[in-house]
Parts: sequence; C-alpha cells; structure tokens
Amino acid sequence: MSFSYEPGAAPDISDITRVRFHTGQTVEDESLLSDEEISFALAETMAWRLAVILCLQLVIQKMSRPNFTADWLKMDYAGAKAGYVLMLSEKRAEFGLQTILTATSVAVYRSDSLQTEAPEGW
Repeated sequence: MSFSYEPGAAPDISDITRVRFHTGQTVEDESLLSDEEISFALAETMAWRLAVILCLQLVIQKMSRPNFTADWLKMDYAGAKAGYVLMLSEKRAEFGLQTILTATSVAVYRSDSLQTEAPEGW
C-alpha cells in the first residue's frame, strides 16, 4: 500500500493529492486509502472530483464494518462513519453533484411483441 501526498502550487498538484486533500486522507499512518485505490477511482471516473466522491463512498464502506469489543478494547466505527457521510454530502454539494432521482415507465405487456397499446381485455 503506497502513500503520496505532496501539496504544492496549483498547476503542479497531482490528482492523487487533490483526492487526498478533499477526502481528508493526508496523514500516511491514518489514511484509509492507498494510492492504488485512488488511482483506480481516477481511472474509473476520469475526473478527480468524481474520484473524491467514489473514494468517500469507499471509506464509508470500510467504516461499515461491525463494531467489536475485546476485553478493554472497543472498536466503534459509527461516529467516524457519520462524519464521512456528512463529508460526502458536503462534497457532492460543493462539486455540484447532488443525487438526481429519475423514473422510467414500464410497459404492462410484452415489449418484444411490438405492441403500442395494451391488448383487449386488460
């Protein structure tokens, strides 16, 4: 798992650094994202803003692990997960990527029959 975060002047900033900055994954020992995962998100989305959204969704998935307790140690991901869910909604708004709901109609008769109207008796 490799890690790189090199903030600098605007034209010289890599897309991996941009994604790390916007997801808060800037400290190597605390990062939940590897450079490989970020590179994959960049390749899938072809845009760093969309990669930020995809990476935040990945972090939320990682935070969805079940809580556990062993002797004095308790792992509870709920608080951290809630913070990342809030960050995801804020980044969607910041980048203008709010969720848009769409609906499609479904024919009540077989679509492969080339019928344009419902058959008689329906």
